[in-house]
Amino acid sequence: MARENEREAIANLQRYLRHLSYFNEEIDPLPIDGIFDTATEAALRAFQEQAGLPVTGRADQQTFERLFQAYSDSIEQREPPHRIAHFPQIPENYTVEVGEAQFLVSVIQNALQELSAVYDRIGDVPQSGAYDEQTAEAVREFQEIHGLPANGAVDRRTWNALADAYNRNFSDPYLRQ
Repeated sequence: MARENEREAIANLQRYLRHLSYFNEEIDPLPIDGIFDTATEAALRAFQEQAGLPVTGRADQQTFERLFQAYSDSIEQREPPHRIAHFPQIPENYTVEVGEAQFLVSVIQNALQELSAVYDRIGDVPQSGAYDEQTAEAVREFQEIHGLPANGAVDRRTWNALADAYNRNFSDPYLRQ
């Protein structure tokens, strides 16, 4: 059991060093195999030197804590923004249609306006927050393009197609699915 815990600790050490190596050419990438070999020692020495720690090639408590902090900071800095789920989960079979005025309508209008640059058939979309006939027409065009029932209302299926099209064309590459 102790041997297994040691291998897991070494694998974590290697995981942290490998992640940091992607963004720091002074640290060579290494396999994550749970074996403390010369490559692991060399990567650890490079980290210790850069972190201003005593260069021992060994993961003492101070080195491990600094390494974990550097790894955590790197993950946090590179984490993509969190998504917001705008379309409600409840009630079941919910749709947004002509006559509604709410924040979700503004989100739909904004996505359609952006997508009008990709899909010529989607005309100018108002940015009013009110689901009017012009918005419904743009939704119908979008639905036709994507093989959905062209009823001009946004249900979950239309919302998912709209979100997917928007993410494919305009989101940060880290957010694309």
